Amino acid sequence: MFSRRHWVPPGALIFAQLSQGASWLLLLWAGVTGSISSIGFPAVAWIHAVALGSGTTAAAGVLLHVIPRFSDVRWRSEKLARYSLFFFCAGVVLFVGALLSRPNLAVFGAGVILLALLTYITVAIVTLTQAFRGERTERAIARALLVTLLFLVVTALLGFALTAWISGYTSAAWIAALPAAHGNLGMLGWLSLLVFGVSVRTVRPITGARSRFPAAHIIVGSFTFIGVLLLAIGLAGVSTLVWPGALLFGCAALVYALDLLDILRRAIGPFGAPRAFLLAAVLWLLSALGLGAGALSGHPWQLAYGFVLLAGWLGQMINAHVYHIGVRVMLTAYRGEDDETRPQTVLDARLSWISFAAFQLAIASATFGLLVQNGNAVSIGGALGALGWLAMMANLSIARSRAIEQQSSISLL
Repeated sequence: MFSRRHWVPPGALIFAQLSQGASWLLLLWAGVTGSISSIGFPAVAWIHAVALGSGTTAAAGVLLHVIPRFSDVRWRSEKLARYSLFFFCAGVVLFVGALLSRPNLAVFGAGVILLALLTYITVAIVTLTQAFRGERTERAIARALLVTLLFLVVTALLGFALTAWISGYTSAAWIAALPAAHGNLGMLGWLSLLVFGVSVRTVRPITGARSRFPAAHIIVGSFTFIGVLLLAIGLAGVSTLVWPGALLFGCAALVYALDLLDILRRAIGPFGAPRAFLLAAVLWLLSALGLGAGALSGHPWQLAYGFVLLAGWLGQMINAHVYHIGVRVMLTAYRGEDDETRPQTVLDARLSWISFAAFQLAIASATFGLLVQNGNAVSIGGALGALGWLAMMANLSIARSRAIEQQSSISLL
């Protein structure tokens, strides 16, 4: 699966996309069966299909390129890190499948996930420590990545403890207070903080513009770290820390959103689908802030908040990168590491915009359904999301065919 050492493992991106497709079908099923009124096993299965299967798999795959490129280091035991992703994916399949059929067996999938992540993270930490002998910029990037990976470690450990608890392997009462802390550590401390940091570099090739506010990423990173830490501790029992943590993260998200909106306003060239997905992602992030504030104020918006964070903010950010970086990975896989073909030359613009529209309508419909407990709206959201995913897969298939055709034409010249 990962034997060919492309700069980002294609297998990881493929699994992430398959997980996203499965998540929309799970959402459709949840709406039809009425499994949307509480955070039960179907909801937990959907959350982890997205957070682990789609988000974490894609992130870990991209980090295989980001860590050496951004920190100016060479991977230590890179093969071990790559193969750990294979076992991680297997663990996600076991875990999500068990939640939907035999919840008491979910702990075994969680165990595989935890061991795979600990292996990957250990190799990544050993690799990143090399950067502390380098220049100031590389040291700062390494520290930021290490903090993000430590959030992932804590999230994974809490997740395993929770799974052991719901599977009946432990009855420790303190674990019952961890679900909200675990969820926010994963969505905000791991995935959001990683996107905040990595997108400083990845948004530039998508937009052709860079931030005009160099201090913005420092504010965003610092406020996110402190805010998520306080929020998680608060949600785990120290209630006085909940709102200070939430407000700090909210400030970080606002600074990031304003900076990205300014970059998009100054983007060079035509406004293509990847930039539209970036815009949608940041607007869904702002929407999630409002839903999160409402949930903390006592409104029953927790499911809608988590859904918008995962499917809206993180999901659309991933889609933006799939339509640019994902296509670049595909092109280099078929045409060599030195290929510089622009993604839009092999993509079908009509399918790009169809997928964009379908995804945004899907998120809006499902969010409305979750807020008012309307299963039909959630089902429509799931169906539209599946349509958007199919359009994106068809588009990527066309891009693959065009990449192969163009390479064949070049070889004949």
